Amino acid sequence: MAAWARTRIGCLAAVVFAGLFGVFLATAGTEGEDALKSATILSFLRYSTWPGAARNTDSVTVGVWGRPAFAKVLGASLEGKSVNGRKVRVTELKQGSDLRACDLIYFATDRKSEIETALQALGSSHSLTIGEADRFLDYGGAINLMLVDGHMAFEVNLEVLERAGVDISAKLLRLGQIRKRRGA
Repeated sequence: MAAWARTRIGCLAAVVFAGLFGVFLATAGTEGEDALKSATILSFLRYSTWPGAARNTDSVTVGVWGRPAFAKVLGASLEGKSVNGRKVRVTELKQGSDLRACDLIYFATDRKSEIETALQALGSSHSLTIGEADRFLDYGGAINLMLVDGHMAFEVNLEVLERAGVDISAKLLRLGQIRKRRGA
């Protein structure tokens, strides 16, 4: 084989390897970020209270709207864990799902129209809404998660939390950024 052919094959192999390595790193990054989000969601479940009696006394329902892959990661991470004596149940939400049956809904999408439509469908329900879109709070969500320097951070809209009747421990809220204060 000619030297130029070996060089071309070597360059092509290097490009393919670099591409596969990049996909591996991107996948590992997404998995790591999803694991951080899962742990953060568990913290919100553990340090939140919902008004009145629990809808279902033996389980807490977490719905995921958007990425099915995240629903699987969250399910593997949270399924069967206990929160205030109730088992966590994770379900993937789709168009037509009963959003009001969820105690917490995670929006794993940045599609404004989907988010706004789903949040409007919730109306005055007592669901805690958490998302990852840049403008999730502007769309009407309660908590927005974001990755900052490899750490999970969050911002909270207290007015939305108050309307939903969900109370989150001040110890946890202190770790985030408050977007709107009550009475301000």
